[in-house]
Amino acid sequence: MKKIFFLGICAALIVVTVFSGCLQQGTGELVLRITDAPSGLNITHANVTISQVQVHRSAGGGNNTTAGWYTVVNESRTFDLIALTNVTEFFGSANLSVGMYTQIRLTVESCIITVNGTEYDCKVPSEKIKLIKPFVLRANETLVLTLDFDAQESISETGSHTYLFQPVIKVIQE
Repeated sequence: MKKIFFLGICAALIVVTVFSGCLQQGTGELVLRITDAPSGLNITHANVTISQVQVHRSAGGGNNTTAGWYTVVNESRTFDLIALTNVTEFFGSANLSVGMYTQIRLTVESCIITVNGTEYDCKVPSEKIKLIKPFVLRANETLVLTLDFDAQESISETGSHTYLFQPVIKVIQE
């Protein structure tokens, strides 16, 4: 009986020791950049205004107190997706707790495109765009994520000069 009790305590100590290495502390920097793939549409400007970017931290290691949404960008910025073709622009950064992040959420305020010199409002079906792209932020490191919009796939004409903006975004981890 004493032997089983002793083995149980040893097993518990081994498990605690192994999993204590999974609990990380500290902060790392997350940098967001934005770019656009080349478009075949006859659009000369595609001005998209994004007002907020948040990332979701998972409860890794059973620590639910640090799980939740964290804001990286909290100010309106307008990007001309056509001007960003093959160009990368700084979008924002934040120091965040280390750990596993599972999603990125963008709040899109508006999309205005210019076709043949005339501006058109694009209908944005959902103000919140959720990107499922897990990434790990490590202590004292900088992680760069580039949000690569695809204007050709994101903007479609639904009628006579009526346009719809449904963002197609690839997240590139560098």
